[in-house]
Amino acid sequence: MKILLALPRPLFPADTGGKIRSLNIFSRLAKKAEIHAVSFADPAGDAAALPEMKAMFASYTPVFWREAKRHSRKFYAEVIANQCNALPYFLAKCNRPHFRSAVKKMAAEQRFDLVFCDFLHTAVPLLDFNFKPRVVFEHNVEFLLRKRKWEVEKQPLRKLVFGAEWRKTRTIEAKVCSSFDHVLAVSEDDRHTLQSEFAINHVSMLPTGVDTDFFHPPNDDPQHQPQPGHLVFVGSMDWDPNEDAMLWFLREVYPRIRQAMPKASLTIVGRSPSSRLRVMAAGVPAVEVTGRVADVRPYLSQAEAVVVPLRIGGGTRIKIPEAMAMAKAVVATPIGAEGLPFRDGREIRIAEQPESFAQVVVELLKNASLRDAIGSAARAEVVRNHGWSMVVARMEEILEQVMCSRRVWSGRGASVA
Repeated sequence: MKILLALPRPLFPADTGGKIRSLNIFSRLAKKAEIHAVSFADPAGDAAALPEMKAMFASYTPVFWREAKRHSRKFYAEVIANQCNALPYFLAKCNRPHFRSAVKKMAAEQRFDLVFCDFLHTAVPLLDFNFKPRVVFEHNVEFLLRKRKWEVEKQPLRKLVFGAEWRKTRTIEAKVCSSFDHVLAVSEDDRHTLQSEFAINHVSMLPTGVDTDFFHPPNDDPQHQPQPGHLVFVGSMDWDPNEDAMLWFLREVYPRIRQAMPKASLTIVGRSPSSRLRVMAAGVPAVEVTGRVADVRPYLSQAEAVVVPLRIGGGTRIKIPEAMAMAKAVVATPIGAEGLPFRDGREIRIAEQPESFAQVVVELLKNASLRDAIGSAARAEVVRNHGWSMVVARMEEILEQVMCSRRVWSGRGASVA
C-alpha cells in the first residue's frame, strides 16, 4: 500500500489530541505501508520536527508557512478580513495554492494507491484534486464543534462571528464529505452525525486508542503517588473548548469542591494557557497552571481524580483513555465523554451541572475504595479494547476496502485521474 498523506502540521511534538492520535496511527502504519507525507510547517517553530518526520516516513515534504499567532494583531486582522470569505477562517488560512501544488506534484511524480487527508484542514485545499480514491479523517465533526461554541457564547459580537463560522463550516464540510471517496470518524456518534447531516453512507468509525505500556499505573515512588484531594486536567490550552472548560470549572465547580474539601487542589496541564486563564487561576486558591510539559504522566500520577469538564467540543478526548490507562478515576461532562464507550459508574463518572459535577468529584475524593474500583475497571477496559495495534489494524482494513472498491468501480469503466 502506497499512501500520499496530507497533514496540517508536523506530528512532533505530539502536544495535542489530534497529533497524538495521528502520530500513534501513522508511525505504526508506516512500518507496514509506504507513506509519503506532506504538511504545512513553520520554518523556525517546526525546525526540530522536520528530521523526525523524514525519519518516520518514506519521504516528507514540508510546505513552509508562518501562521498568524492567536490573539495577535495579524490574527485579528485576518479574522476580520475573512468575514466576507465563503470559508470559515480556520479553513481559509489553510487553503493555500503552494500546499495544493506540492501535493499535486508528488502525485504526478509517483503512483499512489490513495490520498489520505488528515483533518478537514488538508481536504479543503484538495477539493478540486481529481485523484481517486481520496480519504478524509474527521477527528471532529467540525461544524458541530463550532456550533456548540456559538451556543454557549454570551458576548454579542463574538456570538455573531461564531454563528457565521459554524454555518460556513457546515457548508464546506458537507461538500468535502460528499466528494471524497471515504470518510473516517473517531466515534459512532460522529459517524452517525456525518451520515445523517450530509446524507452519505461512505463513513467508517476508527476508535480512539491509547499506549497502555507508556501510560500505566504509577510505581511506589512517593513522588508518583496520588496527593490527597488533588485534581488534574490535561489538554492543549490554546484549543478553545479546553480553555472554556477550565474557565467554567474554576468559576462554577471548583469553589463548590473547595467548600466541601478546603484542602482540595487543582493542576491545569497543557501548552499555551491564555493570560485570561492565568489571571483567573491566580485568584483561586491552590490552583497551578503549568503550561507546556515534557511528560504528562508525573502530573496524572499525583491526581486522585482527573476532570474533563468540556461544554463544547467534538470527536473524542484522548486525555480520557490516557488517564484511564494510569488507573485514574475520571469525571467528565457528557460532551467531555461523548463518543467514548465507557459506562457511567463503572469506568467513568459523568455529570453535567456544576452542583452534580462537584458532588461526584467530592464523593470520589472522599471514597478511596470507589475511586480505586473505577480506576481499576477503566484500566482493564482500555488494555482489553483500546490498544493502538487494534486501531491500526482497523485502519488497514478500511483502507484496503476503499482501494478494493475503487478497483472494482474503475474496472466497470470509470476513469482514474
